[in-house]
Amino acid sequence: MVVLFEPENGFINSLKCLFGRFPKVDSKFSKEERLELDFKDPFVKGFFTSYNEIIKLNDRRPNVSLDDVKIIKSIPPIKDFKPPKYPVVLCHGLSGFDRLILVPSVYQLFHLVANSMTMSTVYDVMGYEDDENLKIGAIEVEYWHGIKDKLEEKGCTVLTAKVPSFGSVEQRAAVLNTFIETKVKGLLSSGYVMEESSDTGDSENRLKLNFIAHSMGGLDCRYLIAKIPSKSYQVASLTTISTPHQGSEMADYVVDKFEEFRRNSPLKYSPLLLPDPFYQLTTYYMQYFNAMVHDDPNVEYFSYGSFFYPKWHNLFYPSWKIIDELSDGQPNDGLVTVRSSCWGKFLGALYNFDHMDIINWRNRLEIDFRNFIDEIDDQRTDKTKNDINALDFYLMIADDLAKKGF
Repeated sequence: MVVLFEPENGFINSLKCLFGRFPKVDSKFSKEERLELDFKDPFVKGFFTSYNEIIKLNDRRPNVSLDDVKIIKSIPPIKDFKPPKYPVVLCHGLSGFDRLILVPSVYQLFHLVANSMTMSTVYDVMGYEDDENLKIGAIEVEYWHGIKDKLEEKGCTVLTAKVPSFGSVEQRAAVLNTFIETKVKGLLSSGYVMEESSDTGDSENRLKLNFIAHSMGGLDCRYLIAKIPSKSYQVASLTTISTPHQGSEMADYVVDKFEEFRRNSPLKYSPLLLPDPFYQLTTYYMQYFNAMVHDDPNVEYFSYGSFFYPKWHNLFYPSWKIIDELSDGQPNDGLVTVRSSCWGKFLGALYNFDHMDIINWRNRLEIDFRNFIDEIDDQRTDKTKNDINALDFYLMIADDLAKKGF
């Protein structure tokens, strides 16, 4: 029997080893026949037996339909905006530092693939310290485009986190903790005055923080809260936005296609493997993650999702189609379904927002292009319109946190 450990102690390595041990068989075998061959390996059989036992005991998958979800189609102006009592930490997703890398250079892609083939950690190649090198040869935009500035303009204290863009959840959470520890120390030494509370539940009177996380950043935060002890700060709330808490069918698809490529690869002695986060974002890994990473009763958990119905010119059209097919038509934003984005108290799904729109990536040029396409696309009665400004969405989150006492 294979013993599955906590995520930080090797589940993902077991998963990689699992893929590495699958025999290379002729493509004429059906998927069922290949699975039967795979299960003759005691490691493979033991892995799945242990995995299934854990999942049965800790199934935390929500049963969500759009009929049960608040659909957010507009955000009215906020009167008498009040900033949160505690500083806000913005935590980014995959492929982003404080800036989002849209098109990696050939140099980066070469190193990413070469790094995966040698089974060394992606953190070594694409790590926190290599921020500047990542930007060379890439098209990039500010990850939280205008969001930090808008919140600060309204009186919020905002920290923008930087973690390895292609690191594992464990690596990213560790770097996130170090980053926050440093920033908190700097805030306090600069004269920042902590809000007093009569019911802190914290004998050390640590600085409280509000985490707002997009995509994989929400998983980093959940892991940090649950698994990293002795923090010099206290997390008051975590608001996740389009975070794949139940995994992403797109990650399933990528891993499956990569495994198919590996099976047919002539490189018999090279353990072709993807970087850790691709495996960790699969639906089957996230079932394990949720079983092992538990919520802190002293932290309030909130979540939002988004969905849209793309036209051919949308960046996420191909991935949306894949997820739509693999999830049996679940509404999605091009990378994450609404169902998967639910965690804690689910506060709603933004209508007609894709995975990048929700961090204000929808710029003026793109909107103009979409409107132009609408004009020339014949036989269309629906137009690409949206009454939500992403900046107003984050102001709503901040104001809501303040109203809740955070």
